[in-house]
Amino acid sequence: MKEEKVVEEQTTKKDVQINMSLDEKIMELKKLVSIMQKDAEGHGYTYVKEETILLTINDKMIELGIKLTPRFVPSTFYSEIVNYQNAKGQPKTDILVRSEMQFVWKDIYTKEEEVIDWGLVGQQADGSQALGSGLTYANRYFLLKYFNIATSKDDPDKIRGEIAKEEERKKLSALQAKIKKTFNQMVKKYQTKEKIYEVLGTNNETFIKDYNNPEKWQSLLEQMELVLKGDE
Repeated sequence: MKEEKVVEEQTTKKDVQINMSLDEKIMELKKLVSIMQKDAEGHGYTYVKEETILLTINDKMIELGIKLTPRFVPSTFYSEIVNYQNAKGQPKTDILVRSEMQFVWKDIYTKEEEVIDWGLVGQQADGSQALGSGLTYANRYFLLKYFNIATSKDDPDKIRGEIAKEEERKKLSALQAKIKKTFNQMVKKYQTKEKIYEVLGTNNETFIKDYNNPEKWQSLLEQMELVLKGDE
């Protein structure tokens, strides 16, 4: 019975994945990387490592059945020798490589694809290192920009908590403003506050107490709107 249940759950899960569009699946990935903590430092700045992003989304990509393939655009690869002086005035020689690229998202179930044009630039003393660093840089920044990932030195969970608090504050502020507006509508209709309290089945003291208690705002507003709607 247990094995049958597992097979049934896996089949249902696969059906859901097949019925999702590629855009919907990519949005599921975006939820995982909306904000990430900078975890590496180099050349005087901090950044999110490529592997950190990949480790965050790889399992979900496998679960959803999508893959990401980077590829060079044919006949656009170029390399040259660059001679220059470093900050100390010493002569240096590097290999510069660049190429047009494409990143291809593909749904392995439906074969749906999305092709994103991109580019690669790398420069190092060794040609293979120039290509490797260019690929790493291109891949990292593609993921950062494609998913619009916000990066911060702070813990992402802390930032998400602060964002959630701000959203809740805005929600409560809008709710309180709506209560004020509805109360003003009731004043025009019933003329006196005493009459309003009467139709609401409350009194001045209780109403003020509820008005100053955010936990009561939703039910208070619903009651006020119900009374107004019932009188229409």
